[in-house]
Amino acid sequence: MSHYYHITILSVSEEEKLTFASAGVAFSQIVRGEKGESVSFDLGQDDPRWQRVNEIIANLDGRAGLSKEHRVQRLSMTAPSWEESMRQAREQIRATQSSRHRSAWLSHYSGQSVDELLALGNTHRIDSVVLAFEEAISQKSMRHETQALTEEETIVLAVEALEREVNNGGYHQFFVNSSKEFAPVIVDALERIGCTNTAAITKDAMDILEVKDLTASAIDRSIHELNTERRMELSHCDQCYYANAEPIAERLFAFIKANKSGIQF
Repeated sequence: MSHYYHITILSVSEEEKLTFASAGVAFSQIVRGEKGESVSFDLGQDDPRWQRVNEIIANLDGRAGLSKEHRVQRLSMTAPSWEESMRQAREQIRATQSSRHRSAWLSHYSGQSVDELLALGNTHRIDSVVLAFEEAISQKSMRHETQALTEEETIVLAVEALEREVNNGGYHQFFVNSSKEFAPVIVDALERIGCTNTAAITKDAMDILEVKDLTASAIDRSIHELNTERRMELSHCDQCYYANAEPIAERLFAFIKANKSGIQF
């Protein structure tokens, strides 16, 4: 099976554009930002241009304050074009949601114990059950403000906050809203539940902020100072997240089930 990629080159020079053109590359998108133009194109590994294009990319240098690693972005695709790949991803999401709809939706948490909520996983949509766990833990946190949450409880809140915010408004929304309080732990939380792909994408999004100390104030300053290139990079992380097929809710539910002793209401 052929592998396809959506490739973006940030801050591309006119000379570099001509080099890509000489290799037969036609840009599908050109965006002008504060540090020059950024270009995107789609390419498959079985394309005769593949070797030459990769040689060109390998010879690129850092430019306009961006390192070589930050200038080049590759997003894996399931189809020859980015538009078709995203259409397939949306179809897959709709199919998954359709299968989930066969189970009942748990509308809210209504005082069940940990074991009672886990049992509802047999009759209700898993994503609605993990939402109920989030609600129960949040209620507990408000009732006992001086009582620290366990590591397991924090993982549930962090992962659910990421799911809610990124699905509604991308990583930008995760960093802007109160959910940013989970920024220091979210990558580790995703790795703990077995979502290593999502963890890698989220780490890439965190690196774009260029913040060493992930405090709320530092994140606020960084997110409001993003230039056009870094906003594009963050947008690419959103696209990777949406195209990612990891079953986050199901793996979080499995984590809760395996670590239920660390969750108390």
